[in-house]
Amino acid sequence: MKPPEVDTAYIEACVSRLSRLANAVPALVLASPLHRLLSGRYALLEFTGRRTGRLYRTPVAYVRDGERVLLSTDSPWWRNVSDRPEVRLRLRGRDVPGYRRPAGLAVDDGRVSDEELLRAVTRGGRRSIEITLEDSQ
Repeated sequence: MKPPEVDTAYIEACVSRLSRLANAVPALVLASPLHRLLSGRYALLEFTGRRTGRLYRTPVAYVRDGERVLLSTDSPWWRNVSDRPEVRLRLRGRDVPGYRRPAGLAVDDGRVSDEELLRAVTRGGRRSIEITLEDSQ
């Protein structure tokens, strides 16, 4: 007996819809006065689509070290940030412009090492992206 065929396109579409729904709640909280519930570990990343030019907003895990912010993801949005490095982050209730930088910058005395930051931020994700803020808080 032959096993039933699996419609992978349908499954991918369902997963995509569920992912958008799962991101909608944290995105709403991070953009609201209730952001303090999540903004210690999560930020709202705004970037432009590389093919569509459409503006996207997605919640991301982050670790901040001065003007550097390390993000992690297991989603393909990182490709957009690689192609168009200008971004905006909603950090702790404030919109801050920034840009993607190559990882592996020198570490000054007294700062957490790049390796420790990468290890902390990539626990839940497979990719890490470094953003340098234009406006330090």
